[in-house]
Amino acid sequence: MTAASALPRQERFDVDPEPVPFTVRGSQKVHGGLAVGAALVAIGFAASASTSPTGILRWLAAAAFAGLALVCARALTVGEMLVADDVGIRLRIGNEWIGTRWEDIEEVTVLQRRHPLDDGRIAVHLQDPGPILGAMPSSTRKTTDANRRLTGSSLAIPFGLTARPSNGAVVQALHMLADARCPVREQL
Repeated sequence: MTAASALPRQERFDVDPEPVPFTVRGSQKVHGGLAVGAALVAIGFAASASTSPTGILRWLAAAAFAGLALVCARALTVGEMLVADDVGIRLRIGNEWIGTRWEDIEEVTVLQRRHPLDDGRIAVHLQDPGPILGAMPSSTRKTTDANRRLTGSSLAIPFGLTARPSNGAVVQALHMLADARCPVREQL
């Protein structure tokens, strides 16, 4: 007799496993590589700059690449951009977390990646977005307005090259977590 066969039947076979939270995080490899590359190019431009007219352009290029390196380095510290669990979905827009329960969501649409250099998108369409969007600071509201113009939903995040989902089967993972409380569909 083995230890597994000594257990009662219900403990050996978990028929209804607990749903695993689904997350989308920024790609550390992509942002780290861009930060290091931009920093090296900035150092190269700064080292070759002088006070001549073309040297000033090199200083400007060095400053631009240094700014890009800082933006990419900050992206390394962001962490999760989306967390979905059995309660609902939370999205990070800028420095603000916006969360809602599955019951308050009209639908979730997933646009899959079409090719390796393309990012997919997860868009959350709320039944009544007014209270949630109205409570946000103006800087976050500007981002959600841009999201709405570009994607049709105020709450949308990319995934793919720049952000990695915890599960490659995005639609199925979100569908399992939503558990028939809201539709999750793939946008074609």
